[in-house]
Amino acid sequence: MDLLFYCVVVPVMGVLLRPRSTFVALAAAPRISLGFVAVLSSGGIALMLGLLANQIDHGGNVGADASLVLPLLFIVYWGASALIVDAGAGLAARGRRWRPYLAVSGFTFIPWIAFGVLSVIEALAGTGSVAESIIAWLTLPLLAWFLVLTTLAVYAVFDVTPYVAVALAMLPDAVLLLLLIALLVATSV
Repeated sequence: MDLLFYCVVVPVMGVLLRPRSTFVALAAAPRISLGFVAVLSSGGIALMLGLLANQIDHGGNVGADASLVLPLLFIVYWGASALIVDAGAGLAARGRRWRPYLAVSGFTFIPWIAFGVLSVIEALAGTGSVAESIIAWLTLPLLAWFLVLTTLAVYAVFDVTPYVAVALAMLPDAVLLLLLIALLVATSV
């Protein structure tokens, strides 16, 4: 129990309170298993919160199915983004650090727990209400927080300039957007 506390809970609290120094410490002694536990835990908690929000809002099977795949999507995104960021860092001669990045970037998924909490609050506010709209807008700062945490993780692992760290942090989302656009074009032809 002590090992779990010091290996998972302490870094999570560090990411919330002192993310820069926490990511530097995680990068100094990278452990992929800790990153995996952080991603899987975030995905599991987001799954439970998504199911709760779906029950409150009477979302039906579609909402439940979407929530059930969250842990798998988190793990796939975590692995793919590490490879994409590492490939981008290779352009700056800082590549071949995807394993340490996996260990550190697992803790960047913590904002998705807050996103799940907001979805429950949004469901409690009621469909079509002003409060629901206001709460929905609060998800934007969470996306920014995810980008900031990802940038700090990139900066800690790859030792690049802050501007390059931001660009590398945004690269997986750019690739995902490109794939979605290609899929949209392919299905409309």
